[in-house]
This record gives sequence, structure tokens and C-alpha cells, in this order.
Amino acid sequence: MAVPQITATESDAKNGALAGQALHFELNTSPDPVRVSPSAGDPARADLVLVGSRRSTLPIDCRKIVLNVPTGPNSPDLTSDLNSATPQISLPGWTATTNTTAKTITFTPASGHATIGRDEGVTVQLMGLRINAVVGSSPLRIDVEWAESGDDYWSTDSTTIDIGKFPPDFVLRNFISEDLVIENGGSVKLNWESSGASSLRLLYDAADVNVLNLSTYTINNVRHTTVFYLRATVQVGGNTVERILSTTVTVRIPDLEVANLLVNGAITAKGELIAPAGHRLAVKGEVAFEEGAVELLGSRQVFEVDASVQQFTAQTDGLAVLTVKKLNGSIDLHSAYVSSGGLIARAHPTSGAGASATLPVRKGARCEYYYSGPIDKATVRVTWIPFGGVADSVLVESEPATVNETGVN
Repeated sequence: MAVPQITATESDAKNGALAGQALHFELNTSPDPVRVSPSAGDPARADLVLVGSRRSTLPIDCRKIVLNVPTGPNSPDLTSDLNSATPQISLPGWTATTNTTAKTITFTPASGHATIGRDEGVTVQLMGLRINAVVGSSPLRIDVEWAESGDDYWSTDSTTIDIGKFPPDFVLRNFISEDLVIENGGSVKLNWESSGASSLRLLYDAADVNVLNLSTYTINNVRHTTVFYLRATVQVGGNTVERILSTTVTVRIPDLEVANLLVNGAITAKGELIAPAGHRLAVKGEVAFEEGAVELLGSRQVFEVDASVQQFTAQTDGLAVLTVKKLNGSIDLHSAYVSSGGLIARAHPTSGAGASATLPVRKGARCEYYYSGPIDKATVRVTWIPFGGVADSVLVESEPATVNETGVN
């Protein structure tokens, strides 16, 4: 598909706000692309078909459609002979007037104005237009004088479409992927026909690849739906003209990258939910783990527990996980304690197994922990798991301890 270069200028509505564009125009040419006339022999001709569509629920009244055709022998000019074209319009009762001095072709209705209903439109044609002999890009401007149906406030909308004029030997066509739908991580093989270009570039995402003298190119590991552009540039002397084709490849279950995302329904993650290093996953509501195990992975620090009260100040919110693992042959049944912010958790092993306890700790709070038994009978550790911080920022302090059955004194 060729990518058109279209500029639309909307008129101001009565209240100062922009009114909806009266007609949206698209251009089709035959041949496609348009080619310049040779220096000798029969001139090249082209048919220009402009389709204007009404994309509104309201009808409009239209009293004039004007084509401003660049006329002359130079690169920005389209034709040297405006009278060479046969103008036609699809609206009944309209006539065309050619003004070679103003370089315009004006279409007007016999009744003063005509109504174009919603979802309707108009087709304007210039058939057999002689194209001049100089490569370049010509801006064709369409002016539409219109008013809301039944109103007497008339406005003018303008649409400019650039028409490229190419050498006779130029070709750029049939740009397509062998597979229009692929799996995530699959490959895209693009094919095209081209000749006569000074430069040929393949553009997609942030890539810009030189494919001059190639007719195929493969892109691997495509993970999201992608639009590919093939841009050909022709330079003859100091004059330049450009043609762009595009094709789209759809990826099933694509990767997505967005700046902001608002989801009004549920989110189901079949893989990992990851916040990169230096960032955080913020939840402004409750988090419920309804099924399965919860595993927290990331920076962590492990402290060996001895017979003193050990403590640290949390640099961020986190979890203090206390574990008691009895050594082989030990029948020790002493408890280990961890406390913070008035909360106490105890890990008390049974005769046949170890024990663990987990305590949430707020940022800025002090966390204390202690083991009441002989340290040669068990391995006692506190694992500090911070949320959104680094574990090695914790500095442990110790002091003598006494203990009762409810925790650390």
C-alpha cells in the first residue's frame, strides 16, 4: 500500500472551535506512480481520481470545489497544459470551469449549492492530464466551500496531496510479507519489486536498513504487531521525489510496551510480573494471594543469630524471616523470637523438625531477634527481604538479652 502525503486545513466554526472537516479526500492515480513525460515523443498522461467522503452524522451544503493544479515546466509543477485534462464530477448538475491563469479547475452546481448527506461523498476526476518532463513532487490542493445544511455561514476547507512524478524506468511495487500473521518471536520475510531508485530504505520501529539492490529481507524475533515501510528516493539533478509503501504483520499474543495502562477488569498473568531494578511495583489497594505459594525473590541479607539481642533499622518495608534448624541428634526445644513495632513472632521447633516465623517490618522501624537456646544445638538465621531497597544497607547491632515466654525484653 502506498503511503500518501496529505495535509488538511479545517475552517473555523462560528463559535471559534474547529469544525469537522467537510470532506476527507483520497487520491488514486493511473499509472501508479505517475511518470514524467520523455524529452521527445508522446507525452506521459495520468488519470487522477479524488474520492471525497463525508465522515459525519450531519449533512452539509456545498457550493464549490476547486482544484489548484500546479502548472508549468518545473519540478513542483504537475502539468504544462491544464487544458489537457478532462474534468469530471460525480454530483449531478455540476459543471467544471478551467482557468489557466489562476491554474484552477472549479466545480459548481447549477442550483447554487448541493447537499451532501452523511456517509456520502463525491468523486472528482482529471482524466488524461499531460505530465511535464521534470522529476519532483507536486502539491495538488482541493478547496471545498461548505456550510452546515440549512445554515448561511460558509467556510473553506483545504486538503493538499503531494503527487510524485517519477522517471519512466522507476518501479516500486508488490511490497508484502510472506506471512501476514506470525507467532510471537517468529520471523518476517519481506519481498518487493524495485528498480531505478537512488536510495531504498526499510523502516520499522527504530530500525533503518539499507536494502538498495535487494528484493527480499528477513527480520527475526518479531514480538509485536509491526508496520514496515519501504521508502524509495529518486534524485535527478537537484530534484528529488519519494515513494513509500507499507505492509503490516500481525503477531499473535504480542509483547506490548506502553507509557501508561489502565485496566478496568481483571489482569491474569500466565508468566512473571516483573518490576525492573531501580523501579517498584506499587499497589494502592489490597493484594490477595488466593491460590498457590508466594515466593519473594530479590536482594536479601541473612543474619546468624546468637545469644544476644540483635537488631537493625529497616531502610525500606520488608519481611524478617526467622528459621530454626536443629542439628542432628539435638533434642533442643528452645524458641527463637523476632519483633518489630509491637509485634512478636516466635519460631518453636518440635522434636522432629525445625520451625520458621515471618514478621512484616515497616520502613524506619527497628527489628530485634534472639534465640533462647544454646547455639551449638541449632542453626538459627534471620533472612531480611526488603521491598524496593537493597539488603546490604542494613547494619546489625547487638546487646545482652533476657527473654520470657512472650518474646524479647
